[in-house]
Amino acid sequence: MNTDLQFTPRHSLLEDAQGLTAAAIQAALGIHLLRAAGLITGGTAGVALLLSYATGWNFGLTFFAVNLPFYAFAWMRRGAVFALKSFVTVTAVSLLASALVTWLPLPGIHPAVAAILFGVVAGVGLLGLFRHASSLGGVSIVALILQDRLGLRAGWVQLGFDVTLFLIALTVLPLDRVLWSALGAAILNFIVAMNHRRDWYIVT
Repeated sequence: MNTDLQFTPRHSLLEDAQGLTAAAIQAALGIHLLRAAGLITGGTAGVALLLSYATGWNFGLTFFAVNLPFYAFAWMRRGAVFALKSFVTVTAVSLLASALVTWLPLPGIHPAVAAILFGVVAGVGLLGLFRHASSLGGVSIVALILQDRLGLRAGWVQLGFDVTLFLIALTVLPLDRVLWSALGAAILNFIVAMNHRRDWYIVT
């Protein structure tokens, strides 16, 4: 009997709810750490942070708006469930990240600490989102699609986008803040690249 089949884990509604909630909280906390130290990250979260620094716009609303064009693409390529879960997750992260400014003030946090903690916390949160068929929208949706279609690791795809974003960030942020931001993004993408692998979900 051929047992070389792809294994797609199925989660109950309760399992999805708790998994996505925990992952959204981790992602929001990571973004809050970055913002407290004046750092950015990659993906649409990084775009939203950079825009908020440059214009004074509210991060939560900007993050929500930046992701809107990507949901149709996610729906067409990954299905309605993935698109809906991503929409719910991005909305939750937008609200939580805004609330944490008041609920969890972090004055004086060192950018190195913020970068390292962000990379670990948000990296694990992103893995949780992927595990439960969701994402933080935008670039992570494209990264997952490329991983499925071409076998490219999602973490490395995101890293390529991040490099471009950080080069643009040099026109807005001091060099040291961009370098610390790059450290946080590198840690996050390394965690995703090392742990989010299709071959680990294969039954042999």
